[in-house]
Amino acid sequence: MEPISLHPVTEVELPQIKDWLEQFLPDSLKLYWTVRNMIQGRWQGSTLVTLGWPDILAVGEGPIPEDSPCYEFHASSRRTSVFSPDPEHLETLLLYPDYLDWSKPIIFQGVNKQNRPVLDKIIEAKGNNCHIDTFSILEAGQEELPPRSVPEGLELRALDCDLDIDYITSTRYKTRDGEASYIKELIKRFPSVGLFDENNKCIGLELGKENGTLGMLHVREEFRGCGLGKVITSQLAQKYFRDDLPVTVLVPKDNEVSWRMHTSCGFRKMGDLDWMYYNTGCVM
Repeated sequence: MEPISLHPVTEVELPQIKDWLEQFLPDSLKLYWTVRNMIQGRWQGSTLVTLGWPDILAVGEGPIPEDSPCYEFHASSRRTSVFSPDPEHLETLLLYPDYLDWSKPIIFQGVNKQNRPVLDKIIEAKGNNCHIDTFSILEAGQEELPPRSVPEGLELRALDCDLDIDYITSTRYKTRDGEASYIKELIKRFPSVGLFDENNKCIGLELGKENGTLGMLHVREEFRGCGLGKVITSQLAQKYFRDDLPVTVLVPKDNEVSWRMHTSCGFRKMGDLDWMYYNTGCVM
């Protein structure tokens, strides 16, 4: 029997990958939506490989092309998503020669609870540290999430990838290498909203991401507690509903304020996913 090999996925093969991943939602959410956005032409910042072809055993993100505007962001620490319904196949993918360099930092994005033990086992064997953030996947339908009115004196508009980028990056807890270029690509390619006062100062924002979720929600500290987060999220959601797309968010499990805000808006929990930051030198 021939050994199972890695197969670089071509553009015409993406629909087959999407259909395979769709069987395993929400566990495959991160990869599924990245592939779907690649098919729709919204995102071209990822490469994919499968373990086995045409019989797919596992799927993983490959290295980002060097000519991608997001290359620096993804290359500063290798970012990848992997998925398989079978632990043995996932382990084969993760340890496949030249797929991952385990001597360097790796960020595993959107790891489900079935795949997590495989990564735990490999990381323990490598003897390196791993920081883990767990997120709950929340989803809301159009009936549960009607648009909330924009307060008088404020203006709602899409974010500008040039005019608003400095403020957006300033809201990030930690700014990573190349993050400004990555956020600019998100704004260019996905829906976004910002709330602006009469002086055109941005007081709150949120934008769509390549993984299919609404993210980076932020409201200036002096304006918090007034329900503006609900306004921003509900207004951005309407853009997704108009395109007949689901509205999902990833909420840190220890962020009770965000959890209360989203559930009070009508979001309900679908599952959990982990972001695993492998290696002590990893940029988090």
